[in-house]
Amino acid sequence: MLKLIIQVLNRLHRGVLICGGFALFMFLGALLLMLPWAHTGTREVSFVDALFMSVSTVSVTGMSMFDLKNDFTVFGQMIILILMQVGGLGIMTMMAMVSIYTGRKIRLQERLLIRDSFNLQTPSGMVMLVRKIILITLGVELTSGTLLAIYLYFKYGIYGIYLGYWHAVSAFMNCGMDVMGNDVGFASMAEDTFVSTVIVITMFLGGIGFIALDDLFRYHRWSKFSFNSKFIFIMEGILISAGVIIYILFEGDNPETLGNMNLWEKWQSALFMSVSSRLAGFAVFDVHSMMNATLLVVMMFMFIGAAPVSSGGGIRTTTIGLLMLSLYAWIRGKREVVIFHKQVDPKCLVKASNVFTLAIVLTFLTAFFIFLLAPSHFDFEDTLFEAVSAFSTVGFSMGLTGEWNTPCKIVLMIAMYIGRIGVMTLAITFATHHKGSIKYPEENIIIG
Repeated sequence: MLKLIIQVLNRLHRGVLICGGFALFMFLGALLLMLPWAHTGTREVSFVDALFMSVSTVSVTGMSMFDLKNDFTVFGQMIILILMQVGGLGIMTMMAMVSIYTGRKIRLQERLLIRDSFNLQTPSGMVMLVRKIILITLGVELTSGTLLAIYLYFKYGIYGIYLGYWHAVSAFMNCGMDVMGNDVGFASMAEDTFVSTVIVITMFLGGIGFIALDDLFRYHRWSKFSFNSKFIFIMEGILISAGVIIYILFEGDNPETLGNMNLWEKWQSALFMSVSSRLAGFAVFDVHSMMNATLLVVMMFMFIGAAPVSSGGGIRTTTIGLLMLSLYAWIRGKREVVIFHKQVDPKCLVKASNVFTLAIVLTFLTAFFIFLLAPSHFDFEDTLFEAVSAFSTVGFSMGLTGEWNTPCKIVLMIAMYIGRIGVMTLAITFATHHKGSIKYPEENIIIG
């Protein structure tokens, strides 16, 4: 029977296996969260709500209609922690890790699955990549968690150790969930300079991707970084700096966000929110209180998301970077896009354009169906913001998560699911590839 199942799985498209693996794990997570030992009984946990919570956690989005501190037991919180850890690393990565450490040889099919799950070009070096991912993840989470645990121990006692490691995993996996409770809120912990700094660095390391992290930890020198790593770090520098400036300019005088803070607190919070807007979705003030102009920019940041081969979502920083460089080259009348004295493969530009287009379409469809199904009293900007946040797996919320009806929850779950597996994986799963030898005559179409 087992042999027959393996044969059937081997015949399936790799994209189907990746999509199916995530879906199955999300369903399993929902069943675990419905166990009586997982929740405190303060509120009823329906299957739809448990599934929404599981999808949000595995997709490392972080949207929740629950108060994790008061609605879930420590057992339930640990289930959530495991779901975000496995979801952030990827189902195929975790399966490969088990194979490596049990001594079983990883077959070509599994190597191809890992390659496709990270949207890489070649299956070579997959075992080494998995080893690096696991070691880097454990190293960063243990270091960050230990720093937070020691510091929070003096504020919360033994419970502070638990808080430290829990939030270190949540930050590195770019999930943005917290167990501080709605009555206290994460902002009370993040307003501390030390905690804020550790969380920001951890989110940043989780968002730049494992390939760039490997270069950073191995070489420590810009000249030895790979082409991709250099591009990722430059894009991070541009986006983080732009975010800080925008938060200071737009929210600096807003009394409900940064207005009542001193100069140091403003810059600290602006940096935190700039990083979190694309990655984890932690918030140090009420997102609903931001100016409309800021909300629009934050939606753009969420849509861009993290770097490739990371736990974050979005269309990826390199995608938007290539599109901007392509636009710049076109305006200057050049056909080639050149970075670091190297010409970018035109196929990469086509892929970036297709990813951007497909992501726009899927985000539009998510928003459209939510507008169609949501209660009429929801504001337009709030609903649109939640739709973008779900698809981008950032998790910023306007406070509507607990008010969605069942059809809207289903739409958001689909958006978070697609956002986690990625539009590239979705494309290779359902695309059919034909190599035709027929060439048709060219014709021009009027554009613009």
